[in-house]
Amino acid sequence: MNDLTIRKLQKEDLTNGFLQTLDSLRQTSNTDKKTIEKTFEKINSNQDQLTIVALLEGKVVGATTLLIETKFIHNGGKVGHIEDVVVNKKYQKKGIGEKMIKYLLRYAKEQGCYKTILDCVDDVKPFYEKLGFKHNANALRFDHT
Repeated sequence: MNDLTIRKLQKEDLTNGFLQTLDSLRQTSNTDKKTIEKTFEKINSNQDQLTIVALLEGKVVGATTLLIETKFIHNGGKVGHIEDVVVNKKYQKKGIGEKMIKYLLRYAKEQGCYKTILDCVDDVKPFYEKLGFKHNANALRFDHT
């Protein structure tokens, strides 16, 4: 995949496969345009949040987000949180997810993170373990609905 490009999400990506790629996680492409643009502006203005995309032949085929949390513990250290890793179903099993994760891990280290964490379902746990992640704790969820 020599023609794969990984970079920060740009506004034009919103209409270039990004929303359709997110559909692999949860239906997103039918969200109203104003809501998507407001969300982009909010995310894009947050210096502690980075959404990246993977482009193949100029079209978005993957995406993920890194949130950076500054802690009171660890002398004000930082923790990276990886969220919403997704590769368009047509392009899975081609190394795109691995390249995106490695990109975010490098970025998190450059930003001074002492660790990077993520939650995942059991089905994809081997994928992350192959990249060096280790089982550490249990993730619990509370829905505010």
